[in-house]
Amino acid sequence: MITLPGWRYYRNLTLLLVAGIVSLFASSRAYSEPIHWLWAVPIFYLAWLVWGAFSFTHPRRMRYWTLAGPEFASPVYEKILFKSRDGLILFGWYLPGRNRAALILAHGLGSSGLAMQVHAAPLVRAGYSVFLIDLRAHASSDGDTSTYGVLEANDIAGAVDYLLARKDVDPDKIGVLGISLGAQSALRGALQSEAIRALVLEGLGPASIEDRIRPASVQERGKKLLMLWNKIVYTVILFEQWVFNFFSGQCPTPLTAEVGKIVPRPILLIACGKHEIDCNRRFQAAAQESCTLWELPKARHAAALAYEPHEYPTRIIAFFDAAMQLNRES
Repeated sequence: MITLPGWRYYRNLTLLLVAGIVSLFASSRAYSEPIHWLWAVPIFYLAWLVWGAFSFTHPRRMRYWTLAGPEFASPVYEKILFKSRDGLILFGWYLPGRNRAALILAHGLGSSGLAMQVHAAPLVRAGYSVFLIDLRAHASSDGDTSTYGVLEANDIAGAVDYLLARKDVDPDKIGVLGISLGAQSALRGALQSEAIRALVLEGLGPASIEDRIRPASVQERGKKLLMLWNKIVYTVILFEQWVFNFFSGQCPTPLTAEVGKIVPRPILLIACGKHEIDCNRRFQAAAQESCTLWELPKARHAAALAYEPHEYPTRIIAFFDAAMQLNRES
């Protein structure tokens, strides 16, 4: 099912190879004559930036996960081929539940739908149908470019369309759990499909420079050296953002501007670590009353379940139960 990469992949690969060759030349000159370090260091930075942009836009495919655990031992699960809204053929695993509510699980960068089994297991036990999907350019799905969730929104919307066509799914009880890239995709997918009733977004990070830079305080504006440093940092981040956008072919809109459009649908943000928490506080402020933020300052990115193995499924299930108006006692 996997097709050959398109022109963008080969262009980006060429740029990566050129950056590598130039870096080798720069390092050889710098070691022979130390004065050349003055121009070699910027070359190394550019090569590192190109490598990062290539790795992000063309992640390695993880195809070798298998279903494991008692929740997935039943032959009831289905291997699904479905279409994104822009026509790509995507792959997913569907496990039917008992309460007619269905949840789409969207993985992070370089991962796969089956890697979300550990998140799916408690949801399956709670009676939810789960749809573990491979986003574009990942695992067994078509596509060769990852795009900050911009085009992946079509993948989420396509998964929703598939669920809406199933008779065992209540069209008013569809939610999405997304992690990192999956969180970006889920948020933008909810803008395409009103059928998404609730969102759990773990590790939602900045998509544009507006998301990365917080406004300077009144006290900071009075410090000239600090403001000069902030301008330098802003310029560097702006350049890095341009490189990543060039590689992906997309220019993501700020999530701070998009998250408010989900209102009044409920959102649960899960943020790990100080920088992620600071960023998600701005997202929460933009979404206002419909958004709840769970902060885990000591956890690593996208590792909330590993850090809170008991609290995590309890919170997630309670959130979706409330959003879907499910009564556990009935």
